[in-house]
Amino acid sequence: MPAELTRARETAIRLLLEQNLAVMPVQVRKLQFPVPILFESMEGFCRVTKATVKQLQGCGYLCDGCTLVVNREGRRCHLVLYHANQPGRRLNFTLAHEVGHILLGHTHDGDGEEREANAFAAELLMPRVLALELTRRLPAGADPARELAHAFSTSLTVARLRLQSLGGAPTPLEERLLKRYSPILPDPVRPDVL
Repeated sequence: MPAELTRARETAIRLLLEQNLAVMPVQVRKLQFPVPILFESMEGFCRVTKATVKQLQGCGYLCDGCTLVVNREGRRCHLVLYHANQPGRRLNFTLAHEVGHILLGHTHDGDGEEREANAFAAELLMPRVLALELTRRLPAGADPARELAHAFSTSLTVARLRLQSLGGAPTPLEERLLKRYSPILPDPVRPDVL
């Protein structure tokens, strides 16, 4: 794995380990961050600033989300803007992606930065070592993608992609995450109970 993607994954794991309370699935807006981060819908931002969504589009700010750096009471603060009409699971990934840009110190959005932010978001929302542990617990006949999607509140597509990247031994950092989060992983659904 390229070093920059390893750095992104490790940054996400460290963020999870720094939380006072281990909770799954991860809800990005409820996390504690090492830097000030605020979240606001683009529509709410436009109401307050009297800007229009069309004006933001003209500045290149509209996709699923973006981050503005603002000074608030003399402190540097990151303002993550997002489209309010995204489905909840997609929105959570969008927010995780933007937090990845912030915590990885990105100053522009090139292809490499986008890959890093995606790797950060994937690891934050569905840590590889926890996905591996959950699949290990599955009873015979269970659908691994369905179980992962349910446990981590992601789409089936995301869960299928994660299943493709479960190989390899856990790192010491992942072992720490597994020890902390394993007790709160949900028990897999047994097919005969459905």
